Amino acid sequence: MAFLNPLFLFGLLAAGIPLLIHLWNRRRVVTIDFSSLMFLTAAHRENARRFQLRQLLILLLRMAIVALIALALARPFLTLGLPIASVRAKTDLVIVLDNSYSMAYQDVDGVRFEKAKTIATDILDTLRHGDSAAFILMSDSPKPVFRQLTPDIESVIAAINDTEVSYRTTNVQPSFELAHEILAESVQLNKELYLISDFAQNGWENWSRLPNRSGARISLIPVTENEAHNISIEEIRPSNQLIGVNLLLQMNVTIANHSVAPLAQHILTMFIEGEKQKTVNFSAAADESLNTILTYNFSTPGTHTGYLMLAEDRLNIDNRRYFALDVIGEVRVLCVGEQTEYLKLALNPNNFVHLSPVTTNAVPQNTPENERMTDGVMILPTQCTPTEFETFPLDDYDVIILADVPNISDQIRAQLQEFIRHGKSIIVFVSSHSDPTSYNELSSVWLPAEVGSTRTWTPPEQIGTYQKSHPIFDIFPNEGLSAQYAPQFYNGVVLQPTPESEVIARFADDTPFLVERIQGTSAVLLYNCGLLARQGAAATANDLLVNPYFLPMLQQSVMYAAMASSNSLTWGGHVGDTYTAYYPRSAGGKASIGIMAVSSQQSAVDSQPERFVGDKVSAPARQSTDNRQSAINSQNTVVPIGEDGALRFQGTERPGIYQIEVQTRSGIQRDFFAVNVDANEADLAQIPLEQAAARVGAQTTVTEKTEALAAATDPYELRRHGREIWGELIILAVCLMMLESFLSNRESALTTGRGQ
Repeated sequence: MAFLNPLFLFGLLAAGIPLLIHLWNRRRVVTIDFSSLMFLTAAHRENARRFQLRQLLILLLRMAIVALIALALARPFLTLGLPIASVRAKTDLVIVLDNSYSMAYQDVDGVRFEKAKTIATDILDTLRHGDSAAFILMSDSPKPVFRQLTPDIESVIAAINDTEVSYRTTNVQPSFELAHEILAESVQLNKELYLISDFAQNGWENWSRLPNRSGARISLIPVTENEAHNISIEEIRPSNQLIGVNLLLQMNVTIANHSVAPLAQHILTMFIEGEKQKTVNFSAAADESLNTILTYNFSTPGTHTGYLMLAEDRLNIDNRRYFALDVIGEVRVLCVGEQTEYLKLALNPNNFVHLSPVTTNAVPQNTPENERMTDGVMILPTQCTPTEFETFPLDDYDVIILADVPNISDQIRAQLQEFIRHGKSIIVFVSSHSDPTSYNELSSVWLPAEVGSTRTWTPPEQIGTYQKSHPIFDIFPNEGLSAQYAPQFYNGVVLQPTPESEVIARFADDTPFLVERIQGTSAVLLYNCGLLARQGAAATANDLLVNPYFLPMLQQSVMYAAMASSNSLTWGGHVGDTYTAYYPRSAGGKASIGIMAVSSQQSAVDSQPERFVGDKVSAPARQSTDNRQSAINSQNTVVPIGEDGALRFQGTERPGIYQIEVQTRSGIQRDFFAVNVDANEADLAQIPLEQAAARVGAQTTVTEKTEALAAATDPYELRRHGREIWGELIILAVCLMMLESFLSNRESALTTGRGQ
């Protein structure tokens, strides 16, 4: 026997109260001398003996009544398998059902998730009247379908039958903690927690052992005992993060064979704008990750969408990888400075350049603009002096370059602040001729660093360390700016980066060379070097203008600054991640977001995506807008844009290409971003069941075959042994109270009769 409310056992002490009252009221026998009544004395002794027995019985009844009430409040239950315990106690249970995308794996005997649903419903079928259940879908984030225990078992079964596999990964910890929280509120004898899963290893990482806070009996039920074979696309990496028109793009694709068997002659296909572009065959050894490369040239600027797809296997969710790439076609740059001829020539020699770290190909001046636009990236620079810039119109420009502007006046500061407010980017070159005071007034607003005193290097300094993965530097070879022919710097300034900034490159003595600050869709790049061609002793500041690395570094900087306003440049999110974008010109407005429908054979986008750079939309894009709209899911989500221009979208529950529509003053701006499943879930290796049981405090693990366990009810019923007997104790207490009342009243009547 055990008790659900053992604290009430202290009530047994109250059973001694009737005894204390009896002892307190007990009368002492007084001897009185009387005449010789020998026969009366014998009769009195016999009556006194009966009276004492009756009083003792009443005392025991009263003590038993108090004890039975205390025991009933403690809620005892029997667990000895006695006939009285054949009717089991009430049961509260929580089913945690794994619906991560690995559960969509097709075993020989069926889809894992369908088998898991069958097991879950079989468990619920064993419940009886008075039992309750709750239901949690488990992925990387718990989804409580029934957050509280409910006696409506039929509704729970219906909810299980209606569930589907998600596109998320697995994390056991949060779902188990929620299940214990639900069961902790239960007051029933039987509390059970069932985890039905494929027990993929990735769901048991990055957390330690979980205590059994609810005291429930935990059962782990695997849906498969077979070894899984799977192949997936793990990652897509463009060779360059900044992509230009008609520049060869290499797509580096990582493919993983999660199997103990080798894979021969598998097919990988690339779709762009819904049309098949490339197909490659490959083979992979057992448990091997391999890299393959697909190349492509984009002939038009704007956002291009597509995906890579593997041939079908037993788990198709991870066979597709989506991408949205922004291709640059035209960037308008305003060069501000006293001497910007070299800068303008570097940005656009003969009006056109191909971006390359070692070569520059020019197109004749008389080439028609439409032909030049289809041959490569067009950087269109314009010059102005600092004085002219104070009243210069900036609406048509994507990037501003401040080339050794000696002093930042109030008018210049206002112009730059308005440019930043519209989400545009600025590149700043400072030198010993820059006024630190006027520049440092901007460090609290948008400038990446505070400008200090002049720094001179003898012998000249080189760039020591830099982020090779940064878009500005990813085109350089591994030795890059530290090679033999790297730029030489004779002087610079002391820079103190602001907390909001990041140092992208440093000189060999650790002085910052390039500092970046991101503010919404604006990027501010601060270079610690001058660009002016000077006379006299100060002429030797650096040899950057005549260095072969200067041209590609400058052009990459301009492209990066122009693309900073593109919200899909660096975001490669997974299902469930929050997508963040910035629309400073639409602050306080609303955006419409929808996922584009994609068939199994091709992308649903049969027309070209809308082409834009910044807020400009090209003619081909306008012509295809209506067709593009027909491919968008009609159930779009309206998301508010914050007063700071930030848009945060949390509805990335499916992989695919999402389209954002934002109303601006000049029309509708459309952006696209890709969402993919997390490749970690594609590895179907299982954690040993004994190890999993130890991690969650399971009392037992399921060792029977899954099919037998799902079909039989006995394994569950045998665990629900025991019966609460508090009701029987209350009934017995009532019966004893009636008996005690009868005996007390009779004793009182007899005493009254004798007195009369």
